[in-house]
Amino acid sequence: MQTHKASLSTQIFYGSGSIAIGIKNNLLGTYLLIYYNQVLGLDAGIAALAMAIALAVDAVSDPLVGIWSDRIRTRWGRRHPFMYAALIPFAGSYYFLLADPGEISDQTLFFRLLVLLIILRLSMTFYEVPRGALAPELSKDYDQRNALSAWAMAFGWLGGAGIAFVANRYFLDSFVDREGYQTLAFWGGLGIFVGGMVSCLGTHRNIPNLHAPEPRSMHYAVFLREAKETLSNRSWIVLFIAGCIYALLVGIEQGVGTYYNEYLWQWKPGVIAPFAFFAALSVIGAVAFAPLIARGRNKKHIAVGIFMVTIVVGPLPVFLRLLDLTYGTNFSPDNGSDLLWWVLLIHTCVMAAMGALGFVFIGSMGMEIVEQVQNRTGRREEGLLGTVNSFVHKLIGAGGVLISGLIISMVGFDAPGLDKSTLYGGAEIIEFGWIHVIIAFVMPIFSTSLVLLYDIDRDQHDEHLTTLGYREADQSRPIEGA
Repeated sequence: MQTHKASLSTQIFYGSGSIAIGIKNNLLGTYLLIYYNQVLGLDAGIAALAMAIALAVDAVSDPLVGIWSDRIRTRWGRRHPFMYAALIPFAGSYYFLLADPGEISDQTLFFRLLVLLIILRLSMTFYEVPRGALAPELSKDYDQRNALSAWAMAFGWLGGAGIAFVANRYFLDSFVDREGYQTLAFWGGLGIFVGGMVSCLGTHRNIPNLHAPEPRSMHYAVFLREAKETLSNRSWIVLFIAGCIYALLVGIEQGVGTYYNEYLWQWKPGVIAPFAFFAALSVIGAVAFAPLIARGRNKKHIAVGIFMVTIVVGPLPVFLRLLDLTYGTNFSPDNGSDLLWWVLLIHTCVMAAMGALGFVFIGSMGMEIVEQVQNRTGRREEGLLGTVNSFVHKLIGAGGVLISGLIISMVGFDAPGLDKSTLYGGAEIIEFGWIHVIIAFVMPIFSTSLVLLYDIDRDQHDEHLTTLGYREADQSRPIEGA
């Protein structure tokens, strides 16, 4: 029996919307902290506080927007009105976050950062939560949902890696180049708007074929009661927590990576610009094979394997260099050597592929929860359940960087009167590195343990579809674009 599937063009247009997410993640995970800390002079702990407050606002907005988009009924469907409305403030807030504020006080700079981060996060919520809810509506097929998640991941990495490559190769002379960030502000904002609009327009034609729910109460008491009932699902809880921990790790890796490039490996941006390009190729290759890897297998087992690789490989290069600096060993190639360049390139590609596959399967596993909840409650709540995917992606660029900022402040990168030349291979970067290595080892262990508690496999998903009548109903439903 066939379930409703999305055409290839629909999958591509859906996935292209992640270009905007990738560009945003690159800003928050790679450039924002070092820009405000090392370029504008804002204490890393204060910058991290702004990120924490914005993230707290985001944590409240995600489920509310999800519930709203599940219930709303318009001639443009449930999801697209939110997506269209979000694009201009999304792109605009990105631009102003990197725009030169001039000579202003630290207090004013903090509030400017805070307000712009809140706007960025709220606009992303209105864009990404409804867009993420489209995936389980576009296809109910167990394997094709892997493909949808893979396309989204591939385009997300293309967006992030693409802007990183261009910025490092053409915009930035160093990671503390004030003028270069202004050019990045314009092109990053434009990329967000164009990528998001292409996805909105490309999936617009699917609106007549999407699920149209019966009118439901918009009263806040009903909101809360139904949300509590929906989110009490065990698989959703463990997947949400595991995804958050995994995203925090990815965010930490991005947040510390720029500091390592400047102060541990001592790279110029142009030297490692190809890293972004090859990382993107690795991701594309990995996600292209993701549906094949998953065919006939349960997604949980694949996700656990990916996390185990991350535990072993993730902190290895930094760990070896720290052994050299701390104990005088000679495990790591010298700075400036071709061997070091190749070692770190290979490591970057492996971790990019593992990270992408991890998010592909976490995202796909999240889609199966929609039918499990519907089978139990009678409600399809893709928007509310999709907050697991949205919030996880946001943690990459917030939670991880928040932790990085706190560590940076704690080890003394912002000490008054500190000579920045002493940071290159100095005590601060060594202490910073050891803390990071411990975190990078412990966090995936927790994620892996939680994923083992996820309880939906291929057979259970098939049972849910049959019970809900989707298999019979979808046999006569035309496949868009076929």
